[in-house]
Amino acid sequence: MGILQTAYRTYEAQAHRVGKAEEGKEPLTPVSHAIQNAHIEIVLGNDGEFREAYPIAKAQSKTIIPVTIESANRTGNNIKAHPLCDQLRYIAPFGGDKFTAYAAQLEQWANSEFSHPKVLAVLTYIQGKTITADLAAAGVITLDEHGNPGGGKIEGTEYGKCLVRWQIIPAPDGIRSACWEDTTLFERYAAFYASQCASMSRDTCFVSGREDTVCEMHPKGVIASNYGAKLASANDDKNFTYRGRFTEANQAYCIGYTASQMAHHALRWVASNQGVIFGGRTFLCWNPEGAEVPPLSFLGMPNEEPLDFVGYKRQLLQTLSGYRQALKDTSDVVIAAMDAATTGRLSVTYYNELKASDFLDRIEDWYRTLCWESYSGVRAPTLKRIVDCAFGTQRNAFMEADEAILRERVQLLLHCMIDKQPLPVDIVQALVAKASTPLAYKAANRETLLTTTCAVVRKYRNDKSHKEEWTLALDTSNPNRSYLFGRLLAVMEQVERSTYDREEKREPNAIRMQSIFAQRPMYAWRLLDERLDPYFRRLAPQLRAYYRKLIGEIADMLPDLNDPELGKKLEDTYLLGYYHQRSAMFRKKDASAKEENEYESVEE
Repeated sequence: MGILQTAYRTYEAQAHRVGKAEEGKEPLTPVSHAIQNAHIEIVLGNDGEFREAYPIAKAQSKTIIPVTIESANRTGNNIKAHPLCDQLRYIAPFGGDKFTAYAAQLEQWANSEFSHPKVLAVLTYIQGKTITADLAAAGVITLDEHGNPGGGKIEGTEYGKCLVRWQIIPAPDGIRSACWEDTTLFERYAAFYASQCASMSRDTCFVSGREDTVCEMHPKGVIASNYGAKLASANDDKNFTYRGRFTEANQAYCIGYTASQMAHHALRWVASNQGVIFGGRTFLCWNPEGAEVPPLSFLGMPNEEPLDFVGYKRQLLQTLSGYRQALKDTSDVVIAAMDAATTGRLSVTYYNELKASDFLDRIEDWYRTLCWESYSGVRAPTLKRIVDCAFGTQRNAFMEADEAILRERVQLLLHCMIDKQPLPVDIVQALVAKASTPLAYKAANRETLLTTTCAVVRKYRNDKSHKEEWTLALDTSNPNRSYLFGRLLAVMEQVERSTYDREEKREPNAIRMQSIFAQRPMYAWRLLDERLDPYFRRLAPQLRAYYRKLIGEIADMLPDLNDPELGKKLEDTYLLGYYHQRSAMFRKKDASAKEENEYESVEE
């Protein structure tokens, strides 16, 4: 099933939400309507008498308005008017032909069998031709010497292009006074416009499978940030858009008007309320029946307190169990990504449908195998963090990747997550290369980069071997050459740090030489070992013996030190050994400090 068919099914399942406002969410748009930003609100009485008017704050500007096929797709100075709510230059006499077209269309609706009291009130008012004077008297706009709107703006939009919406008071019982919230008004207009389209050609719709009015111009605004971009369009009948395969455009595809409206409105509704944007590309994840699904920004849950792996896994399972209860195993979950290649074309760059059980299993597997232990407990990095760390540059206090890279790489990682594909080698290599040059980054970024890299390397290696070969804890029996050298690097760093005063900011030699160490470990080890002698002499005898013993134990696990293989470039697993050994020494140091404090308390 394609994205339009799935969206059409979503609209059918969510029909009870059509036109109904929900706090913090954009409503599902009725057929033959669109959502636009209004700038001016005019309040009328039932008899069409002007009551008041005021500008609309941007936060409250989203407005459902009736539209025609032509008006919804108009550009520039097109005179195709919207039927009820429109720009000031359409509903005021100074608009000329635009006003004439608007008034004629509104009058046709008002005089039809599908008329509505609010339509009659608005028609009565605009026929009085006092709108600009009323708005000026209310202080909403200013007028020039000819009595036309001046050069001012409302929320950055010049007066003539400001969209006007209506409110009629007092409203009959059970009916909302605001025209953009009145479901009875939506239904009347949809029926009226359907009657207007009855004479248009009809054919079998490829989306719904039913006979419908053939639609050649489809809604725009599926993605608000790319408002003018369309998913479906065919306006080229001269070049080679479809020639060679078909003789007519509708042979390539035929989408009915109703199905097109429902599918596009459903996609806009999902994108506005559940979409996640990375690098300008919009990523969607939803269940057509409306059940809650994990968002694509899902991150092993933010922990209020540090958790170990057991606690992290328990919390992950508890969170996903809530989704499992809301979703049946056979329910569908749809994942899609959309981006505008040009200002007029919207592309589906990724699309997949899974059963809920498979989707949740893959989410669980991803976050269970990608997690890593840091100072704040066990966590899994987000897709964005992985890309930022791998391909980003340091900007102020953060690592940020360019938008073009971010959107492509996040989609690639999403593909790995949803389709259970191996992590891309280039992402792993980019992370390891950056983590091996810590001096290039600030301390906070350095730690984020290291933990993210370790999480990715661990998953990459375990997925490759198809077993849990690399764990979150120090493995003192692991004979891997790179892992052992990583442990040595951590010990040599800590030897030097143990001699620092609390205010010392200088980086140890081990950190300064880490990039060389990763490329030529035996050469760098000899240099570091020589430079450690003065630091060893400054250590307390017990601590000196501990570090020398630890270095000896690790070195003894290496093969013959004269083996030329030892000097080869380290694999990415050296970072796991480095982090594990460093964390183990920190825990030992913390435990010793705690024991010393407890001893002093007893002494007192």
